Parts: sequence; structure tokens; C-alpha cells
Amino acid sequence: MPRFTLARTLAYGFVSLWSLFVLLPLLWMVLASFKTRRAMFMDPLGLPTSWSVDSFERAWGVGMGQFLTNSFIATAASVVVIIVVSGMAGYVFARNEIRGLRWLYLAIVAAFAVPSQAVLVPLYQMVSAAGMLNSLAAIVLPYAAYGIPFTTILFYAFFLDFPAELEEAARLDGCSRLRVFFSVVLPLSGPAIASAAIFQAVFIWNEFILALLMLTSPENKTLPVGIIQLRGAYTSDWPAMMAGLAIAVLPILLIFILAQKYFVRSLAGLGK
Repeated sequence: MPRFTLARTLAYGFVSLWSLFVLLPLLWMVLASFKTRRAMFMDPLGLPTSWSVDSFERAWGVGMGQFLTNSFIATAASVVVIIVVSGMAGYVFARNEIRGLRWLYLAIVAAFAVPSQAVLVPLYQMVSAAGMLNSLAAIVLPYAAYGIPFTTILFYAFFLDFPAELEEAARLDGCSRLRVFFSVVLPLSGPAIASAAIFQAVFIWNEFILALLMLTSPENKTLPVGIIQLRGAYTSDWPAMMAGLAIAVLPILLIFILAQKYFVRSLAGLGK
């Protein structure tokens, strides 16, 4: 028993120290956002001598409100497309025994292993040829395409254990297969939907490379791309950049705190 208690104490101590180590950059970011430019360079690791919100005003002045709106629209639209398409695909794979569908499922799993950076050039050419550059559709569709494979795998695992008796009862009442999915299966798939939505929302909200490539007009930029406008060629407003990052982190941090259970399950690929 003492040996077990010692092991637990060491484990909790290690996790606590590691959590503190991970949170230190976030704490420094928040403290730096309240510093002046002079204090930022004179004492970058120290506490603010005078707490100032001027950096938040400068960050908001470059269009942070528009960047927030664009990020919300892009994230919400992408997540909705991912959930609907992946849910239907996962349901079909889980309920059909056609041999060809297994090969299609393997192709989707293989697509999940392809990093988005590997297809940036052909993707840019396709979006440019479609005339969608500098529009939110230029990032919403690629985000959805990249998020569908993983989310399909998650829904497939969830629907394998979904009780088929509920579907049979709905079919006996005269419901079509499509209505069974949207009226019975999807409303009862809350844990899987929450897991997929949280995981994809975190990724899309923080995505930078694709948004930087596809969006050049200020009115369409998302938060990660818009914040770098505070960086100049010869000097950068680091307190304002830290303030912008703090604003960008706050919404996704609140979502994580409120739904951390589903987020951890999404990382484990369970969705249940």
C-alpha cells in the first residue's frame, strides 16, 4: 500500500509539473499583452510594472473584430459540412457489407495520412481555377475535405455499436433510410458529433498555412493570418501581437473547458 501511494504521488507530481511547464508560455503571453513596448524589451520575462490595455486597443484597431467573424464563419461552416458528410459516410460503411465499400473505406483512411502541406500547390491551382481565391469558400472546402477522413473513421466506430433495433423500429413505421438517419440515428449520436465537432473546430480555428495562402484581402482574413499584420518589416508591436493571440485563444479555450471530456475522447478516437 505505501508503495502504491508513493507511485501515485510521483505520477501526480510529474503531471502537475508538466502541466505547469506547458501553461507557462500561455501565462507569459497574457502577461506580455499588458506590457508597454519599452517594458517588453527591457524586462521580457518580468511582471508588468504598469498594467495597460493599450495593446488590446491596437490589436483591435487592425480589424480583430472582422478577423473573429471570419474565423467563426469558416469554422462553423467547415464543421457543419464535415459532420453531415462524415456522418452519412460512416453510417453507410457501418451498415453495408458490400465488398467495394471496404476498399473505399481504406482509401479514406489512407487519405487521412496525407498532410495538407503536401498538396498545397495543386490545391492552390484548383482554387484559383475555380475563381474562389480571397473568399471564405477557398478555405472552407479544403478544411472540410481534410477533416472528413478522420471524422468518418470516428463515426464508423461509433455506428458499429449503435443499436440497430431503433433503426428497425423506425423502418417498420414507414421511415425511409435517409429519414432514419436524420430523425433517429443523428439525434442519438450526440457524443460522436460533439467529439468530432470539437476536434475539428480546434484544428480549423488555429490553421494558418492554408489561410495565409488563400486569403490576401484584409476583409477575408482569419485570426491567425490577421494577427501577423502587427508585424512590420523592421519592427513589430509584440505587446499588441500577444494581445491578439490572447483574444484568439479565449474562445477555443472556453470551448475546451466546457467540453474537455468530449475533446479527450475525440483524441482517443472513441467518440462515445
